[in-house]
Amino acid sequence: MIDWIGYGWMAGSVHGPDMYSADLTMEVPRGDALAVAAVTGLSLGVENNEPGSAAAYVRELGLWEEGLRAVRSLPPDPINNVVPIPDCYWVRFRLTVFQGNAFGQGLVFRAAPAPPPSPRSRIATPKMEKPAWKVRDYHVRIGEKGLGSHRIMALARGSQLPVAEILDRAGAEVARHFGVKPKEVVTRPARRVARDAESRFRSLFF
Repeated sequence: MIDWIGYGWMAGSVHGPDMYSADLTMEVPRGDALAVAAVTGLSLGVENNEPGSAAAYVRELGLWEEGLRAVRSLPPDPINNVVPIPDCYWVRFRLTVFQGNAFGQGLVFRAAPAPPPSPRSRIATPKMEKPAWKVRDYHVRIGEKGLGSHRIMALARGSQLPVAEILDRAGAEVARHFGVKPKEVVTRPARRVARDAESRFRSLFF
C-alpha cells in the first residue's frame, strides 16, 4: 500500500544542435519506493532533417544497503522510467530535450510500513509526518552557453542528501556528453524557490 507520493517538475527548451538536460533530485523519507519519470508535454522541431526528441528517466538513486548509504547510477535510457528502489532515500531524475521544448515530472511512491502482525497487537503502525523540502535551483553552463538545469529538493528537517556530490556527478555527465573537461562545466545556484511552492512540487499524504 502507498502512504505517500512526492513529485516535482522538470522543463527544458533548446534550439540548434545541442541537447539540454534538466535534472530533479528529490530526497524522500526512507523506505521502499517506486520512482517514475514521465514527459508530460512537448513541442519538437527539426534540425538538419533530424527530428527533435524528449525523454525522461531515472538517472541515479540513493539507498541503504546493509546499514550503509549506497549510490546506484542507471544508464541514460528512457527505458529506466519506472524503477523500484528498496530502502530508498533520494532519487535523481533527468529530462533531456533536443530541438524543442518539453516538460517532465518525477514521482516517488513510498510504500507504507508493514501492518501489525494481528488486529490484537498493541504495536502501532508507524506514522510518517508529511515532509517539507528546501528547494534550490542551479544553472548548468559551458562557457556562456546554458545547457542544463538542476533542481535540488532536500528535506527541510534531518536532511542527509549529499548535494555537492550529486551536483559534481551530474556535471561530469554533461562534460562527457559534450566532450569537454569536467572543470569546464559550471553549476551555479539560481534564484531561491520558496519552500513548498505548490505549483512547483508537492506531496500527497494518505
